[in-house]
Amino acid sequence: MRKGGAIPAPLGIGAVVVFVVLGVAMLIVGGNLLVGLVGHLASAFDSAVSHVSSMPPATIAPSGVALDTPVLDVPENGGYTNQPITSLSGSVPGAAVGKNGYKVRVYVIAKDGTRSQVAEVDVGSTTHFATPAINLVEGPNVFVAALVTPSSEGQPSPEVVYTLDTKVPQLTISSPADNSLLTKSSVVVSGKSDPGSTVTMRNDQSPGSGLSSKLVGQDGRFAITVALVVGSNTIELTATDEAGNTTTAQRTVRRSYGQMAATLSVTPSKFKAASTTTLKLTVHATAEDGSPLAGAKVVFSVSVYGLGPLVSDEMTTDAKGSVTWQVTISGATPGIGTATALVTSSAGKPAPPYATITTT
Repeated sequence: MRKGGAIPAPLGIGAVVVFVVLGVAMLIVGGNLLVGLVGHLASAFDSAVSHVSSMPPATIAPSGVALDTPVLDVPENGGYTNQPITSLSGSVPGAAVGKNGYKVRVYVIAKDGTRSQVAEVDVGSTTHFATPAINLVEGPNVFVAALVTPSSEGQPSPEVVYTLDTKVPQLTISSPADNSLLTKSSVVVSGKSDPGSTVTMRNDQSPGSGLSSKLVGQDGRFAITVALVVGSNTIELTATDEAGNTTTAQRTVRRSYGQMAATLSVTPSKFKAASTTTLKLTVHATAEDGSPLAGAKVVFSVSVYGLGPLVSDEMTTDAKGSVTWQVTISGATPGIGTATALVTSSAGKPAPPYATITTT
């Protein structure tokens, strides 16, 4: 060390030691930072690799199906149809998209297992494909598809089934009988149709059309309750099978209050025997549904104490179901008599109404 203005030796040695310690500390801290940074980078890389490896392929095949196999779309309505032609659609693996010479070949499989080609389409610029119209035969039609390359044909796809059904379902009504006369506010309509069909029933005379439906069970039987109005009810039924074929049937029933009725009134119903009195007898008749019984035939009869029966000519009820007869009584004696009316119509005959006549 130089003298004169030079740093004393002890102080210089101390400074060197301090600088050495600081340098070592910086190396340790920097090393730790570097290790941490490398660790973070490694972790991020592992995460990216894991994410990429876990991503699904462009086209996911069903379990057990090779990735190079096309997949036919599952048909709507369980495959049931009443249309004799259909187009099949599906998807191809993403790796096949846009490649020249790649095609989708569609086969129908017969009952004995043999395959017959029914369509072939080029693979386009997307994974989706659709075939031209394919003819169906009555009953199940089983289809598979295969990917065809310039050098080979791949494995067949899972099967899809289209069932052609052009036959209308059966529809029979076992109860109630046609033109039945009912007294309740509703009736259970029962019958038979094809299993799996839907029977829809409506009564346009009922509020809200009385619309209801029932899925027919495996035994083919159905039972549906429908509301009734007083009077005539025309119940319409429609059976629709799984393919959309329909059959209709109709049943007419009448609802009534239970019986025809007639009432009789006499004015006056009480008078002096010694007087000459004109009696007014009125009948009001109603049909089974409670409506006025117009056009009914009525014969009145009056028996006053002390006199023989007085009988009217045959009379007819008006639009209100009413008719009136007047008869003059003279020479009666005190006692109890009666008035009756015999009512008849094409719809039936109600119980004869009667009234009491008292002479004093």
